[in-house]
Amino acid sequence: MNALSIEYWAQQLDNAGHGQKGTIREEACKTLGLSKDALYRRLKSLGWESGKAKRSDAGSTSMSDESLEVMVSLLNQSVRANGKRTMHVPVAKSILAANGYDSVSPSQISRVLARHNASIHMLDKATPHTQLRSLGPNHVHQVDPSYCLLYYPPERKNRKVKGYRQSYMDESHFYANKPDNLDSIKNLRVWRYVLTDHFSGAVRVKYYQAAGETTANLFDFLMWCWSVHDGSAFMGVPEMLVWDKGSANSSKAIKNVLKSLQVKCEEHKAGSPRAKGSVENGNDLVETQFESRLLMEPVSSVDELNATAWAWQEAYNANKIKGQKCFHSRHKMPRLDAWLMIYQPEYRQRLRQLPDEQICRLLLTKEGETRKVKGDLTVTYRHPITKSQLIYDVSALEHILNGMTIEVSPVIVGESPDLMVGIKTPLDDVVYHQVKPLKFDVAGFRIDAPVIGERYASQADNATQNAVKAADRLAYPNMSDEDIAKAKKTKAAPFNGKLVAHSHLKNVEHETRIAPKGETITPDSPVAKQITQAPKRKGKVLDEIDLRIIVAERLGRALRPTEVEWLQSLVVVETELNNVLEQLHNGIAETPVLKMAR
Repeated sequence: MNALSIEYWAQQLDNAGHGQKGTIREEACKTLGLSKDALYRRLKSLGWESGKAKRSDAGSTSMSDESLEVMVSLLNQSVRANGKRTMHVPVAKSILAANGYDSVSPSQISRVLARHNASIHMLDKATPHTQLRSLGPNHVHQVDPSYCLLYYPPERKNRKVKGYRQSYMDESHFYANKPDNLDSIKNLRVWRYVLTDHFSGAVRVKYYQAAGETTANLFDFLMWCWSVHDGSAFMGVPEMLVWDKGSANSSKAIKNVLKSLQVKCEEHKAGSPRAKGSVENGNDLVETQFESRLLMEPVSSVDELNATAWAWQEAYNANKIKGQKCFHSRHKMPRLDAWLMIYQPEYRQRLRQLPDEQICRLLLTKEGETRKVKGDLTVTYRHPITKSQLIYDVSALEHILNGMTIEVSPVIVGESPDLMVGIKTPLDDVVYHQVKPLKFDVAGFRIDAPVIGERYASQADNATQNAVKAADRLAYPNMSDEDIAKAKKTKAAPFNGKLVAHSHLKNVEHETRIAPKGETITPDSPVAKQITQAPKRKGKVLDEIDLRIIVAERLGRALRPTEVEWLQSLVVVETELNNVLEQLHNGIAETPVLKMAR
């Protein structure tokens, strides 16, 4: 038997005498190039047993349950949002030891953790996920921009070749620790924008040369994806758009357009790429199925790149690439065939055509608009589709009040020029309603208005009016609204006069207090003498502010804080101004000669 076979060494170990197995094992490891553990694993796979009795305490550990729990917690907390682990067993073991917890060797710890389903391998596994479904073509679209490995530096002037030269970003040259190299091509980068239809998996891709993501490029890409293209079936506005929380995506301008298109925005949770796995796969498809071809057959500009990308995506979606199967792994159909199901009766309502791009572009430049509700509970709005002023009745909407301010935005998909109205609830939530414009006859009357002599109608009570009526019915029980109005007119006591309002105040007990004794003023008292002997002043007493203004003007400068405080202690008549100015020039006396009780 060959010495390089594991069976040979199994036989040698079986025939080994006392004390010879260690030597044979070392020779086997050297010959086969295996470690001791690897050798025993190979032998065990043949069914070989060493014959060594199993320890009675096998599978147990000297580590306490508390130590194990702290170990698992440490390892679990040291995983970053991107999934990268920052702590391993040896470091966690040292932290446990420093905090007085018992532990064993790192290899033993790893085996113990594995028995408790908490090994590093198990902790690092992705969280189990649930597959989500969409309800048909154009129900959910997903979009994701990322930079392409291509860039186009301008050709040198002394070269005869016109246009651009296709270049690839070499990761060994343009990696994160060499920002200068990245800056050199910052404005030459090519950005790849990819959109997928979640139901069918149909892919749309377009390239832009820019330094980074921009609102303008995202808007252009969405309009391009949803527009009708000659010779291509894929088109239309989705009901929901899933995207990242990028700066361009969170732009109010983009969201304003999507609101008018009645597209619900769903920003996937950070660090959860599965939430938009369809477009993640779409990006990978574009990179591996299309961009890999460009190395063999370069293109000389972004325009040429987009023309080539258009040809590829149309062929790929239709499964018409020679020698390659482009079926979707989920529904096993060409992506385009799955999307064309939108014309079947159960999906037909999801085909919504994009309005004129100029209307969408107009909404892109508009800030969020508001309107004040008029007395007849209507608002007016100039709709971009009709380009005329329309009137919308909001009286039936919950929480609506006369004079309140509401959010408005035009609905630009569909045949009717509807208005999206946002009303703030008492809990500060904004609830949106779609409202149709009112229709009028040739004389300008609302066609739903009551006809004179036939019927009369008043506005339905709003939330405040309902609250007022409920309060009145509580104060005047078992009365109709007419009886309540009469009772209030005659000043009838509410609550049948049984509500105590003030009579109970007569029974309030107050604490007994001792009245302070004051000094009686007699003609001979010091206070009376001070009053009678005070100098008589002639002239108008100056107000405190007027005094400060006049003194500052006379001095020709601003007053100092000490001077302001001194002036506040005086009562000055106009004839005494010169004395005040003289004292200010000479310095303020500690006891002003003009001071007196005010």
